[in-house]
Amino acid sequence: MFLVNVMKTKSTVMAAAFIVFTGLLLAMASPLSNNNAFAADTNKPDSTILKGALTSIQNDADGKRAWLISGVFKMGNYDNTNKVPTTFGATFYMVKLHGNSSHTHTISDFKLIGAPTTSNNSTIIKGNSTITMEGGPVKDVPTTIKIYDKSTISIALDQDKVMDHFGNTPIYGTHHLVCVEIPKNCQ
Repeated sequence: MFLVNVMKTKSTVMAAAFIVFTGLLLAMASPLSNNNAFAADTNKPDSTILKGALTSIQNDADGKRAWLISGVFKMGNYDNTNKVPTTFGATFYMVKLHGNSSHTHTISDFKLIGAPTTSNNSTIIKGNSTITMEGGPVKDVPTTIKIYDKSTISIALDQDKVMDHFGNTPIYGTHHLVCVEIPKNCQ
């Protein structure tokens, strides 16, 4: 009985730590916070790699907040003039808001379809990706990536192909990796 209680306590503490960490990342991504105090822009105008953190809350099939997502993305050979990526990938944890059902997903093998479109401060890139799911990889998932003002990103996956697993909202992130930019903050 003691061991069961210790395991439950350890699981609860780990879930709480994950939720607090995710909350901090969300607070840093908030338009009300001063992001410059926490992270510098790693995506310089001459850089061909766009990378950052994914931190998002996903809805369930009923449209209610149910899941936290936390992970990273990387877009390689990103041409700042033409906005044409040659590679895109992401890996993230997904866990229920109350801390259980943790699992991971990977987005890989992105294939660009058509030319990206740019309007105001955003670029929309469409293509197909492979997404790891419980039953195995799902290939040719229509994927829409939006890059906003060189600061944030959203990734929308075709709901039908992934059986509404990520809800009806995109996965959001920022173009910042605090542990890379300021390693001492993550030691």
